[in-house]
Amino acid sequence: MADALHDTTWVLTAPVDAPDGVEVTIAFSGGGVSGYAGCNRFNGTYAFDDGSLSFGTLACTMRACADEAMALEREVLRRLALVGRATCDAGVLALLDAADELLLEFRAQSAAEMEGDWLVDGIHYPEREAIISVRGDLTVGIREGRISGHSGCNRFAGGFTVADDAVSIGPLMGTRMFCDDPDAGAGPSIMEQEAALLAALQHATGYRLEGTRLTFVRPDGGISVSLHRA
Repeated sequence: MADALHDTTWVLTAPVDAPDGVEVTIAFSGGGVSGYAGCNRFNGTYAFDDGSLSFGTLACTMRACADEAMALEREVLRRLALVGRATCDAGVLALLDAADELLLEFRAQSAAEMEGDWLVDGIHYPEREAIISVRGDLTVGIREGRISGHSGCNRFAGGFTVADDAVSIGPLMGTRMFCDDPDAGAGPSIMEQEAALLAALQHATGYRLEGTRLTFVRPDGGISVSLHRA
């Protein structure tokens, strides 16, 4: 049967309580599963067939967070290891153990949740072959088929189209002010950062929406721009 979980993203709602400001997400695509367990990002494989769901070994990043977030993460990962079945209906994903006891329940996320204001975390620089964290507050707003924001020196705006898991951004037009940047050092200057952001947005062909995190992705699947909810 068709994989009903393919290309879906979910946010934890029950029965584990998350501390304020902490989210647990899970996303499925092409036999791969990924998400945030409370502090760290995890990824691995999954198999879903006729209601039966199993996960392969899940690899996690190793960042340290507050004790409450770490405790939540340990519990979420423990429960994911016990999953044997899943039901997916009316925007609710329930992960169950072998005895059909509820382990974790999630709500679906949709493209409409991209609407609103975002802050940029990282930008892909092709010439540096790196994702570089931003300097200053770079903002992105998405509303009614338009994207706009502040790219460090100038403001920009343009078209924004979503179809399934694909996205098209631009062309982007901006003001044309020049900003001096004597403190750039070895990193990108404010103007270089601005040019990189506009190029990365317009180069994006897909997206991942995971709770309050939004990632625009390149044609090769790599990160183009990473953002978090403002």
